[in-house]
Amino acid sequence: MGPGVDATAMRVRPVGCCLLCGRPGRRLYADLTDRSFEATGCWGFAQCEGLDCGLVWLDPQPLLEDLALAYRGYYTHAQPVPGSGALRVWLGLLQSAFLARRLGYPPGSAGRWGPVGLWVLSSLARLHPGGEDELCGGAMYLPAPRRQARLLDVGCGSGVHLVRMQDLGWEVEGVEVDLEAVKAARARGISVRAGTLQDQQYPAGSFDAVTCVHVLEHVHDPVGLLREIARVLRMEGRLVVVTPNIESLGHRRYGAAWLNLDPPRHLYLFSARTLRRVAEMVGLKVLELRSTARSAWVYGALSRAIARTGRGRVTELNRLANLVWGGLYQLRMRWWLRRDPWAGDELLLIARPNRG
Repeated sequence: MGPGVDATAMRVRPVGCCLLCGRPGRRLYADLTDRSFEATGCWGFAQCEGLDCGLVWLDPQPLLEDLALAYRGYYTHAQPVPGSGALRVWLGLLQSAFLARRLGYPPGSAGRWGPVGLWVLSSLARLHPGGEDELCGGAMYLPAPRRQARLLDVGCGSGVHLVRMQDLGWEVEGVEVDLEAVKAARARGISVRAGTLQDQQYPAGSFDAVTCVHVLEHVHDPVGLLREIARVLRMEGRLVVVTPNIESLGHRRYGAAWLNLDPPRHLYLFSARTLRRVAEMVGLKVLELRSTARSAWVYGALSRAIARTGRGRVTELNRLANLVWGGLYQLRMRWWLRRDPWAGDELLLIARPNRG
């Protein structure tokens, strides 16, 4: 690279039309910078003008070859395993009891409390500010497998989720494009393949379940990714997608400061309508689609930080004031979801292949 050239600058391409319907987009936001990590550049978002669409996308977008520059210092490179302090152990006990009663997983140490104790612990678990959304998210919303079952996590990051699912009885594997995250996952003993899902050329029907958690918004071709997931799923397999909800209460409240805009890493942002449309385009049968309060404490605390200071780093979640604010935000979100079921900051899609 020649003198005077910024090695951190990403080459970009304009994106003038909607990925789903081809209509032009109107400017939604402009002049945004990276608020969470260290990517350079100035970014904006556009929204499809179609009344029956409304897909939101980053415009301009980094070229695929330069996208890795947006992930330098990303949180999945050094993501800690949940600690073993007294509070963490107690919360783990409550969640184990809940997952045993709700999704059929082995109760682990919670089983020592007997049937009545298990019921009490499961009931106490529901007092978590995120409620059942947060608790079921601990098992990626998947019921316990009745036999040996293969789970693929697309965009597995550092493998934290896969370690937990392996402990719950799944035979796990991950796919990840970020080589630093691949190293972190392999260091945890998780089988991870580097590259895109399409690169792996898995045989059709290879997996009983596929999880795709906060990944769809990061890829240049979300339609192609879901199509490949549908192909590698077994007929009765389950896909679980979690992705930001552009029509959430958080976005309405914080606007350009909403954490889940996350320029320049989030390339496409979906509503329930557009997420369903993509799933059905690739031959998936939607079993469940809703918004959730899972992780809302993170989005509330860091969106507030961005609105106040222009920065929303993950490390700020260690501050007591942000923890308290995030918990209150999540409680409010649970209450608000009773009035508006699409208010949650995350969308949850559960689907299976629809092959006739």
